[in-house]
Amino acid sequence: MTAEEYVRIGVITGAHGLTGRLKILVISDIGERFEAGNRVFIQHGDRYREYRIIQFSDSGKRSGLLQLEGINDRDAALSIKGSELLIEQSEAERTRGALGEEGYYYFDIIGCAAFTRGQRLGIVSDIMEAGSGEVLIITDETGRDFMVPFVESMVDTRDIRDKKLYLDPVEGLLDI
Repeated sequence: MTAEEYVRIGVITGAHGLTGRLKILVISDIGERFEAGNRVFIQHGDRYREYRIIQFSDSGKRSGLLQLEGINDRDAALSIKGSELLIEQSEAERTRGALGEEGYYYFDIIGCAAFTRGQRLGIVSDIMEAGSGEVLIITDETGRDFMVPFVESMVDTRDIRDKKLYLDPVEGLLDI
């Protein structure tokens, strides 16, 4: 499978204790993704390795502790620190109904045309996790990247199904 066939649901931020429990940043809004027995994947080089969830406890504020089958000690946990926790895109599509009528996945945003002040700025090429939230990376026709905080006051997603986003950035944000 290729990277495009996986969807990020979390990021491993560290180890907790000596038994291989992982500290994670939770990206998914669907809590059921972390139920015991579910499959998740972690990229190792150019391969994706499958793991089964043994246990998850939500720590609040988009963080949690996760135990995966096969990660049994602190060294193993630390060796995958910084890795993304993934599910297959087919699994995400199967559970799309859990998002609600106005909901969308982050992978729906990638490839959207971004408009500001009636002009096309570029295409959303990535979404980056920042300390206080997510940031859209928008690439214009020349290859120049713009970073726009993915907040409701600046990004209108009403036409996401038509692959369009409307930006209302703060003054000067795009002038850099």
